Amino acid sequence: MGEPPPLVDPRRWGSLVGLAGGVVFVASYSSALGPVVQPVAWVLALAGVATALVGHYVRPVALGPLTRPGPPALLAYLACVAGELALIAVGSRALEAAGRGDLRPALIAAVVGLHFVPFAAVFRERMFLHLGVVVALLGAAGLLVGALGVARAADAAAVVAGVVLVGFVAAYALGRYAPADRGRLRATPPA
Repeated sequence: MGEPPPLVDPRRWGSLVGLAGGVVFVASYSSALGPVVQPVAWVLALAGVATALVGHYVRPVALGPLTRPGPPALLAYLACVAGELALIAVGSRALEAAGRGDLRPALIAAVVGLHFVPFAAVFRERMFLHLGVVVALLGAAGLLVGALGVARAADAAAVVAGVVLVGFVAAYALGRYAPADRGRLRATPPA
């Protein structure tokens, strides 16, 4: 299948979920980082959102041919999301039982990152592998540093993970993961 029109391209609409998730991380945890870091995180996240929206819908960049996922890919997607929710629930209970509920933001970031990794194969988009590994490592670092006693490390990891998530989506929207022959979408196909 070729490149679908921007307004019906499921990759572009799916990116909106990632943008929302990144903004949720910033909204949920940046206030714990103080009056200097919080607005910086918001500016970075909102600039990334604006960049992604322009790249997807205002001045659309070609993302490359769409490989339509079949039923097994959609089942894998649902399994990843279900596993993500279950792992967050189980991990959150374990942290609360250990008296370390403060580490939950980093746990969520780590699990969200992990859930993206299989999408690279399922949807044949290498961006998911890069995004997933980076976000998972940020979450794991927040868990480790927080467990060592650094205050707000888990919140900081979640906020950075949110900004990074938005950044990856913005890079994707600008065609950074498209095949080499990318460019602006043309009104008429080339001859």
